[in-house]
Amino acid sequence: MKTLGLILLDFIPLAVALLVNPRWLGCTAALVIAMLLLIMQIRRKRVKTLAVINTLYFLTAAVVILLVPGTPVLEYGQVTIYLILTISTALSLLSSQPFTLQYAKETTPEAVWNHPLFLTINRVLTGVWALLFSLSTLFAVLTALRVLPLEIGMITANIWSIIGVVANMILPRYMQQRYAVKMQQPEAPELTWEPFVAPLAPVGQTEYDVIIVGSGIGGLTAAVELAGKGAKVLVLEQHYLIGGACTTYTRRGGFKFEAGVESISGLGEAGPLRHLLQRHGLEEEITWLRNTYEFREGDERFIIPHDYTGWRDRLAERFPEEKEGIYALFAELKACFEEMYTVFMPDRLVPHIPQTVEEMNAYAEQNPHYLRWKDREWRELLDAFVQNQAVRQQVSILTGYVGDKGERTSANSMIALMGYFIVGGYRPAGGSGKLAMKLAEKLKQYGGDIRISTDVTAITVKENRVTGVQTDKGVYKAPVVISNADPRVTYEQLVGLSRLPQAYREKVRKLEPSMSLFVWNAAVDTVFCTDRLIHYTFPKPMRLSSLDIAFEGAGVQSASSLDPSLAPQGKSTITINLVTKAEAGVYAAMTEDEYQALKNEIDAICRQILEQIDKKAASHILFSEVATPKTMERYMRTYEGSVYSIKRQMMDSEFPYVKSPIEGLYLVGAGVGYGPGIEAVVISGGDAAERLGPYFEARSAGQNTA
Repeated sequence: MKTLGLILLDFIPLAVALLVNPRWLGCTAALVIAMLLLIMQIRRKRVKTLAVINTLYFLTAAVVILLVPGTPVLEYGQVTIYLILTISTALSLLSSQPFTLQYAKETTPEAVWNHPLFLTINRVLTGVWALLFSLSTLFAVLTALRVLPLEIGMITANIWSIIGVVANMILPRYMQQRYAVKMQQPEAPELTWEPFVAPLAPVGQTEYDVIIVGSGIGGLTAAVELAGKGAKVLVLEQHYLIGGACTTYTRRGGFKFEAGVESISGLGEAGPLRHLLQRHGLEEEITWLRNTYEFREGDERFIIPHDYTGWRDRLAERFPEEKEGIYALFAELKACFEEMYTVFMPDRLVPHIPQTVEEMNAYAEQNPHYLRWKDREWRELLDAFVQNQAVRQQVSILTGYVGDKGERTSANSMIALMGYFIVGGYRPAGGSGKLAMKLAEKLKQYGGDIRISTDVTAITVKENRVTGVQTDKGVYKAPVVISNADPRVTYEQLVGLSRLPQAYREKVRKLEPSMSLFVWNAAVDTVFCTDRLIHYTFPKPMRLSSLDIAFEGAGVQSASSLDPSLAPQGKSTITINLVTKAEAGVYAAMTEDEYQALKNEIDAICRQILEQIDKKAASHILFSEVATPKTMERYMRTYEGSVYSIKRQMMDSEFPYVKSPIEGLYLVGAGVGYGPGIEAVVISGGDAAERLGPYFEARSAGQNTA
């Protein structure tokens, strides 16, 4: 209604000119009002097209009436005004700046100006006004040509504005409600099935309510949540260790290495991981060690302090020409981060997405910074504040945590990653596997079961409904299966594309793997030079000749330097990560000798890198080993060995969905919904559990009543 009021204000001069007699007085009054409105808009720096048109027209009309009394200005003026309005509204649509946007922006938080719904509403409204102005032009022409009597012509030329006013009152609300309904029921028809939950928990040794394929943190989250609500849950893991990428394994001499996770977020007061631990009494079971980050470019070093503002101040000191932009950027990112977490509540792991028009409007008003950037790319956010490439590179240090797009990473992902500096990124003392172990222990306390070294070879389906899984050790039955495997692996290898609707088959085939890694792990007979996570940009690219790959930089870190329990006293573990494409098939096609030669070359490159970081450690290597995308494919069960599952596409970020078109089959993990990282996969596991939980709670309540 506020928007409509602003539009009506700019229609006042025309109404006055039409209603006030004599005509010269009406035109003069209209001119005065139009000029006052224009002056007010100029002062507010929000000038409207209609205000300018009104002022110019009535100024011209007043001059004509003064110099040539009796000229039928109003009759011909109507034609001029409405013709100009018709053309301007049509052009505003073509230029993607709808006429009504000028007014809507004054009454709507800036954060929603780029929201698809906001733009759609204004495109529709402007289209309506363009049509109505065209009709007004037509009847104004008929009046000017004396086809219609003056009085009738005046009415028929201007009555369309009333219809425009009514449309402005009704359409936005109607479209908002339609959008809210769509948000509440986003599922396609093939996803609207209800899961089957038996009236009583299964009692057979191979029968369960829920089977979870894979013991990654997403799967374990779902398992613990559902077992805590009374479900009989079985987790099946192909490896002899649980945790997926969140696994700590031991090599000779007592050296412990991480399978992938080096820093964990989501532990702030509003963090979903903290909520998960609190809900299940695990908050005090894990000691968290905070990471520090170091940025190196050749011989230059920059240590990022724990204090977020300290990082800002050091950057501003180093790049004084960008000081103002750096301060503004850090303030904007902190505001975005804090607003992002307003959707999390202590009693839930999944963000509460606004469902009603009122909630959407309130959310927009309360979270303008986050909404301004969440659907845009990281580079767009940086462009608004800083230009220096060194500054941009440093604040983008963690883009590799979610993929290989660099500044083309979604701003939404990068805002979440700022939590590593605002709240902190942490390691569990004893290794990341401690988190998986504690969740597994809690699952068993709830009556659930985990079976390791059990490879799921197929998810069994009958008449489009899940019946259980086939493993290398037998068949397990359940009406609900949650796959923590990569979505492509789940659909192509475990389910079979032939069981999916044709549209889904095409979507699955189009899924691309995210980045992969060459991972070099070494044990050294000395203490590594730092406990910081190092982002190292090489003085010049290093080339892997056997595959013609050039590396620009690497991640270097020693987990044991922060957590001495991971290595014998006085010794260290070292890990170097080199980003590469997820092409496990390339390595699988190699002969044994070719593959070993490749590993040897990677080993040599990583020893050179270590030499540049810590010469003493490089001369005290006890042993080293190399993992490739082929290794990732084998142990993480991802398509082509991707370390972050499938590549998230900004335009279709919801697919793959948590629910599948196979009744009873759910997907969780880095490839579903919320992306990679421990915090994100906790949310995905919580999402699946939230959908299923009420069924088991109802069953437990019924059994207790009985």
